[in-house]
Amino acid sequence: MTEICLVRHGQTDWNLNERIQGREDIPLNETGRKQAALSAAYLAEEQWDVLISSPLSRAVETAEIIGQSIGLSLTETDERLVEREFGTASGEPVAGIYEAVQANDAKRVPGLETEAEIQRRVFSAVEEMTEKYRGKRLLVVCHSHTIKAALSSIDETFSYRTPLKNACANYIRFSDRYEIERINVADHITI
Repeated sequence: MTEICLVRHGQTDWNLNERIQGREDIPLNETGRKQAALSAAYLAEEQWDVLISSPLSRAVETAEIIGQSIGLSLTETDERLVEREFGTASGEPVAGIYEAVQANDAKRVPGLETEAEIQRRVFSAVEEMTEKYRGKRLLVVCHSHTIKAALSSIDETFSYRTPLKNACANYIRFSDRYEIERINVADHITI
């Protein structure tokens, strides 16, 4: 069995101010670094074999903080794990564009990567890493919609409206098929 834990990056100033980040390379803030450390302490209670990250700095820094705690260096980054392309909504307040994004409405949000597009991109990475690291336990640090794309590829009833806390852990496994074990594990994130 191959096990994958998808970890959301820690908080950034744009998360704090509820602005859509998308592929903007916004760094962690101090709270985000503390959240990453809390996630690292939680994840250090388990054994991990591989550490993979989105190449965006907020994910890489979260992965590096976790890696120091679990004794792993970053194995690789994968462009397919970047956040969803939000087109013209990038940098905008979440409240003003939330419903259009949730409606998957690329007409109201020009340049929006559709749910089908992000699911194809992200799940191709998941399938490839499952094959490449068969039988291993993988930590994959990425982004909210990246995680939601993976989860909804496994379970079509999973909703993009499901909130995922910064630095939360989401567990999936593969033996003969993909299964979701737990989502939004965040009791250890106390800030």
